[in-house]
Amino acid sequence: MKNTKITCWKKGIRLLILVASLAYILFFFIRNKNTLQITFSMDAKTLSAILVLQGVFLVLQSWRFQIILEKCAGIRLPFLQWMKIFILGRFLNMIFSQLGNIYRGMRVKQDYGISYTRYISSFASMTWMDTLMNLLIALLAVGLLEPGLQIGPRAAWKLLLALFLLILLVPVILNAIFQRITLSRPSLQWLHGKLSEVLSVTLNNLRDLRFLAKIFGLVILLFLRTILVFHLYWSILGISVSPAALAIFYTLFKFSFFVVLTPGNLGIQEIAWGYLSEQMNIGMGQGILMSGFVRVVSSLVLIVLGLALGGADLIRQRKKYLARASDNNSFSNNHDTGGLN
Repeated sequence: MKNTKITCWKKGIRLLILVASLAYILFFFIRNKNTLQITFSMDAKTLSAILVLQGVFLVLQSWRFQIILEKCAGIRLPFLQWMKIFILGRFLNMIFSQLGNIYRGMRVKQDYGISYTRYISSFASMTWMDTLMNLLIALLAVGLLEPGLQIGPRAAWKLLLALFLLILLVPVILNAIFQRITLSRPSLQWLHGKLSEVLSVTLNNLRDLRFLAKIFGLVILLFLRTILVFHLYWSILGISVSPAALAIFYTLFKFSFFVVLTPGNLGIQEIAWGYLSEQMNIGMGQGILMSGFVRVVSSLVLIVLGLALGGADLIRQRKKYLARASDNNSFSNNHDTGGLN
């Protein structure tokens, strides 16, 4: 009964945040009607390029996740089968919060014997390394191309450096704390053990330089691909943004995915794009419009691929996975980033 009440409260709060976010966006455009008069100049070539690059993203992202999962679990995965699981997971996450992660965790355990803890370790390791490497690339891009770039009143390179050091040290500090904690209650001991394993696996991956080189290479490819896509999106709105600003925009925007408050962060994402665009002197309205356009295109790609790979059957079987989610809360804080990168 208590868990049911907590779940209802969570759903109510998320619904309230969603309504408030959408109301804020609507109110913004009512007060800034001229922003909606931006002329879209998209042609077939631009749209085709965006769609192709969205497909490239899914291939590169699934490949990177596969490498990390194989490293954490010590098991080889067939790429095509894994990519299907990966895409279906993103498809489900887009419709039902966290369901795609549950589906992927269950499939890799059922098909390849990979434990939930190792799957979560892979997810945590990928998120951590991806964030660090993107911050490092953005820091280098700003330093080399536009060292005087500002984000609001602050120098961009200083903000990026502070975030890099913070993200780098968090798991190191947590791991040190966990190693010194001893708990008496069996349930807490179990949780402590699982969290310690996740942190340990994540940090131990840093010792394999060949592994890091593979991941960093894929991160660079994903970074360049995303910068190109963002350039195309902004060009549709008739806006020119420097490469260094695009690098910062992409890197800092990814932080909005760390906390998922509404399904797909609908409304939250649009406000985040708008605020970041405003701070970079692009314009809040333009950022919100850009977010909406990106969401529509990437969602269409995921819907088409998801349905083609059997996503409709998974939606009908969702109760099986949701029941598993109720029994195992280990996925509750692990959300996918959607298909918007």
